[in-house]
Amino acid sequence: MSATTKLCISLLAIFLAIIGFLIKIPVPLRGHDKLLHTSFYIGAAAFFHLLYRKRLWIILILLAIFGVLIEYMQQLANKFTRSHIHGRFDIEDVYANCKGLGYYLCFVLVLTVIHKTYLFFQTNPTKK
Repeated sequence: MSATTKLCISLLAIFLAIIGFLIKIPVPLRGHDKLLHTSFYIGAAAFFHLLYRKRLWIILILLAIFGVLIEYMQQLANKFTRSHIHGRFDIEDVYANCKGLGYYLCFVLVLTVIHKTYLFFQTNPTKK
């Protein structure tokens, strides 16, 4: 995939995420806000990691920054529209975002260890 295509996909995903974070959560999901934040950031990290291989640390840092910025944008959107569009800045949401990124990092580390172990035993079979 070309760099231009990846960039366009990334910008579209970021735009949709911003819209999604600035609108009100549907009523059935309102009690699960922190779970939604954690789940979103696991999925976002996986999405961008698949799109940009070997850039995991940059992806995690940028997503963490995005998580803080989106919280400020929610507060700003409420002031700008003079109504309560979504939420307010909530440090617990930022923690939930980082928890999702941490879960994804742990998942990648476990898969890496399994993969390296598999490769080690494939190239160094035990002699019988």
